[in-house]
Amino acid sequence: MAVAKNARDLLFYDLTVQRRAQQAPFPDLIDLALYWLDAAKNGKAPAKKFNKGSITAIVKAVEADGGNGVITLLIEMSDRNAPDTTYLDHEGRTSRHIPKVEKEGSGASAHVFISSRPQKNLPHTYLTLIEAIPSVPVQKIQATLNAIINHVCEADPTAFKYQKPGGVKKDIPYRPHIALGGYPSDRLMEDLEHGKILGMKLVSPVVKAPLGQSPFLKLEEHSIKVSVSKDLPEGQRWKTLLGEAKMNKAAYPTARINVQPEKDGKSFSVDVDAETGNIIGEAYVKVRRVGNIDPPISNTSPDEIVPQFQARAIEILLKERSA
Repeated sequence: MAVAKNARDLLFYDLTVQRRAQQAPFPDLIDLALYWLDAAKNGKAPAKKFNKGSITAIVKAVEADGGNGVITLLIEMSDRNAPDTTYLDHEGRTSRHIPKVEKEGSGASAHVFISSRPQKNLPHTYLTLIEAIPSVPVQKIQATLNAIINHVCEADPTAFKYQKPGGVKKDIPYRPHIALGGYPSDRLMEDLEHGKILGMKLVSPVVKAPLGQSPFLKLEEHSIKVSVSKDLPEGQRWKTLLGEAKMNKAAYPTARINVQPEKDGKSFSVDVDAETGNIIGEAYVKVRRVGNIDPPISNTSPDEIVPQFQARAIEILLKERSA
């Protein structure tokens, strides 16, 4: 997915609003978006830190289109570990290096377009299109948006609260969060149905549990291995694998499918949310190319939402959104 001045790719995701307290209500997406807007306006809002602070991310800008029911975010990232930028002129055999100064990092930003209206028959689930920028991965976008929600809850523990039914009416604080799950691409379906499925693992996360007595070893997940018969008929593979994963979703929320698309070719694995069938990560996510952006997007990290790109993306989102 090449990034060009006049062409960008949009990745298709579902944004789901979630909460761990089962009796707590689901907040409306607009309520969360207001906190993202506040963070964009607040020049002192803390940046989300990754890799011990060498990579940071902020919400640079937020716009709400109430008429169409679309929220646009611009997520900006800075990477201090990235090398300095170099521009070359091979006709003149010249080079120009632009060094970073202290505290600067290589900049990149990605647009995120979110429907503020939930998908049909899928409450708390919102179609989302994300500009594919390699240095702004979807996992970090998700973490950045959740970090803002966490910061709000730390500053005001009563920002989100509920009362258990019956008994004493007491406010109980809770923290909602969002999750991004990718739409399976046509290429994934083709590789699954016509390639060789080498196996599947059902995976359960473990929250950094210690392994034995060593302070240096931590368990992060455990899994069970599922063998897949080579006789599983084409055309039924995805349905069969996902169906079995859903039956075990309570104990194993992730299914990891290993496939060899071509004979003697390189195999790959893809992680799938067992409940929804959405892709975890970016590989094999449905994508739409937006070309002929005019005027072109001149740099890798625009300071504001790019209106000519925004208009094209919203047009696609409205067509794809379920009524």
